[in-house]
Amino acid sequence: MIGARYTVLPSLIRFYNVQNNQNTRRTRISVQAATTPLGFNFSSALNVDNFERLGVLRRGDDRMSVEDVRIRDVKEVSYVSRRRMTDDVGFDADEVDDEGLPLVYNEAKITEFWRLRWGELASRWTVFAGISVPWITKLATAVIRGRLEQQQEQLAREAVQNLERLGPTFVKLGQVLSIRPDVLPPPVMKELAKLQDDIAPFPTSEARAVIEAELGQPISVLFSEFSEEPIAAASLAQVYRAKLASTGEEVAVKVQRPAALSIISKDLYVMRRAVVLYERLIRRFTAQTTDYQILLSTFAEGLYTEMDFRNEALNALRMKELLRESEFVDSEAIIIPEPNLALTTRRVLTMEFIRGSKLSLLPPEEIRRLVKVGQDAFLVQLLEIGFFHSDPHPGNLLKVTEGPHAGKLALLDFGLVSELPASDREAMVSATIHLGNRDWNALITDFIALGFLPADADRGLIIPVMEKVLSPYLRGGGAKAFNFQMLSQDLLQASLQIPFSVPPYMSLLARAVATLEGIALVGDPGYQMVAQAYPFVVRKVLRDSSSGGARMLLREMLFDASGSVKPARMSAVLNAALGYVAEQTDGFVDFDAVPAEGAPLQDIVAFLLSPEARQLRPLLLGELVDGADLLVRDQLRRAYARLPSLAPRLPLLGALPTLPPPPVLVPGRGLMSMGAVVEAVAPELDRSEEVYLQSVLQLIASVSGVNFTDMRLDRLLQMLLNPSEQMTDLRQSLAAASANRANAQVISEMVESMVVTLMDRFSARLGVPTSTLFPGYPAMRRLVLSAAAN
Repeated sequence: MIGARYTVLPSLIRFYNVQNNQNTRRTRISVQAATTPLGFNFSSALNVDNFERLGVLRRGDDRMSVEDVRIRDVKEVSYVSRRRMTDDVGFDADEVDDEGLPLVYNEAKITEFWRLRWGELASRWTVFAGISVPWITKLATAVIRGRLEQQQEQLAREAVQNLERLGPTFVKLGQVLSIRPDVLPPPVMKELAKLQDDIAPFPTSEARAVIEAELGQPISVLFSEFSEEPIAAASLAQVYRAKLASTGEEVAVKVQRPAALSIISKDLYVMRRAVVLYERLIRRFTAQTTDYQILLSTFAEGLYTEMDFRNEALNALRMKELLRESEFVDSEAIIIPEPNLALTTRRVLTMEFIRGSKLSLLPPEEIRRLVKVGQDAFLVQLLEIGFFHSDPHPGNLLKVTEGPHAGKLALLDFGLVSELPASDREAMVSATIHLGNRDWNALITDFIALGFLPADADRGLIIPVMEKVLSPYLRGGGAKAFNFQMLSQDLLQASLQIPFSVPPYMSLLARAVATLEGIALVGDPGYQMVAQAYPFVVRKVLRDSSSGGARMLLREMLFDASGSVKPARMSAVLNAALGYVAEQTDGFVDFDAVPAEGAPLQDIVAFLLSPEARQLRPLLLGELVDGADLLVRDQLRRAYARLPSLAPRLPLLGALPTLPPPPVLVPGRGLMSMGAVVEAVAPELDRSEEVYLQSVLQLIASVSGVNFTDMRLDRLLQMLLNPSEQMTDLRQSLAAASANRANAQVISEMVESMVVTLMDRFSARLGVPTSTLFPGYPAMRRLVLSAAAN
């Protein structure tokens, strides 16, 4: 099992006699993530040692409770999540339908089934060949005559028509390929995106027969009302509106098309043969290394998963629970229809009925509000819990228009859900940061971890190509308007030069991102998904910064190549952590863009004092200490330089001759001239230090609203004695935060750290111990802490 433990529904627990080498005992097995090696027979492999050998079982102690025996996901097999409900006969990976077709995707068994039915298969081959061969002939002719580029769009349009003629399996494959830049060129992807899943409904009489056969009772007993016609129809199923006879609750009843399994498995057999030829052609003419057979297997397994509606019911329950537990998303703003497990089987799904409107049809301000909710939910699914909705097309995202949940975002259809292990989630966050930093070498390491590039990738060859392709999407790169689809198209060009491959799970992720971005662009043409996702990335890195990898990422976010903190990035991070980002930037990724209207000062102070910012505080404190040191040095030199101008002036005689300042008694050094003390304590700022000081002061100004730039000592004292409105806000924010004992302790520690560090620096420059230069330090410390507390 990948990730945290989850509550196991009683209906998911079966008792089995499980053997080990010593004895046989009755134990509970939770079948929660049964993505097992192909061909693995669950029923016949109930030996504990066999489970351990296969790597799908964690052995516990002798009690062997449900917490001890767990079936976990196996990344090497598939990223597609399969959630199985067990019934009286238990879970069986070799389960077949009445005709003998496997109900769990198994390429070998499907091949064996159709080889014995050559007559049926031959008729499908005839249809496939009759539609595809003329198109392939046109394609080959265009290639031979060198006219492929000119005819590309026309060929793509014909391909879409052919896929629609071939039926739902091919339509779904076309939809998956429409977001695969490593498989198809941009014009073809654009045409495939037009494919529609809507097809004519099948007769209601057949639907009612399926329901009664699956649920074992007449429609009239189960439902007091049942619509005469479906309210929606798609390639795999159609949906009816009904009312439960037992409670009167309004529900949606999803019914699978008759013979759907037979049609789809037959088409998958045909596709498997065709993809072998396509892969050979691609290997011959490009440098890409995408494994098309694995791509088809992932597509096929996902399609098979969608055909078992029990998966969809359990996925919805699990998603609802995971979103409720997340601190990064407002789960109260989201509704996921509750499935009725008692009336759900492999071919029938009964769930809470939702009345709503598609997001794309709403006013722009409503789209923006709900897209923000959907975006947060998707990022939590993808980067935090690793369990994400892989088919969020516009029809699956609705604004609830009636009932107690009106105004909320409804997430529908969890038939296709994918999982990502923690290592991939961490690599995605890392890649986002490295992309923003233009750290190409580190980005290649991330891409290798994600499976985009082979482990032995030639970095010298790849970095120039990567920089050329991705730089336009970064700040200052010159891009004016771009989106995820454009980035995908540019990556296609890169695949002609470097061994770039998109892992199978990424096609599902890309489809989800492209759909969400497409809806968002309707309400906000300037929407930039990576920029809007930055707050989530920041908060995740800050929250996880106790780990070594996250601490390193935090430093990479904030430090430049010389090891100094980037003040503008610090300001952007603080604002992003509170959900404030720049509305428009000149790059797809721009982590230095500070929002014109940032977070309220009181919120920033509260955040900095919170446990979430514990790793950020030392970095910010270091910047404040460096800034204070530079400011003191600058102001001390300015004040010393102004001493001659302070000499009194007499009428007619002008200024009196200026006498040198008296010497200063420095503990541990004796008498020193004031000029020598100033030179020692406050050496002149060089150009880089002046620039750095201004950037720190700008950081303070952007966070607090108090402008310290070009500040002389007399103005600073005047500001303290007669505080401005911004200074008053700062003091009030600190006072409000100090009312909390834990916050007061943090403030005291920060102030003490700053004072002690500055004292140590001044002492070191004079060459004397701090305790000698500041003999009253203990009393000064008490005074500082008292002032900080008040």
